[in-house]
Amino acid sequence: MSRKYLGFFSENNLTMADNGSIKQHIVKEVNYDKKKIISYLNKGKKESTCPKIVKDILTDKLISTSFSVFTDGEYVWKSDFIHYIENYNIKLPEDFITKASA
Repeated sequence: MSRKYLGFFSENNLTMADNGSIKQHIVKEVNYDKKKIISYLNKGKKESTCPKIVKDILTDKLISTSFSVFTDGEYVWKSDFIHYIENYNIKLPEDFITKASA
């Protein structure tokens, strides 16, 4: 099974994945329960941690002094992805919403 990446926005300048600009993923309204999605993301298995300052792509405010990469075995996301789900209306793939909301 190939891994699917979430929240690896082009503004992050990371080489492992590129989901395009965060601006392409912001919508007026989301079709999922943010609390359920965040809870699911928080339960992911940590794969690695990187000591790199992480700033909000849109505001340049400090999010963290490091980030971790998590997975559920199928999807992969960075710890700062939770910040974007909490603070912005980020469009997510339907199959991920179904899996995380179950």
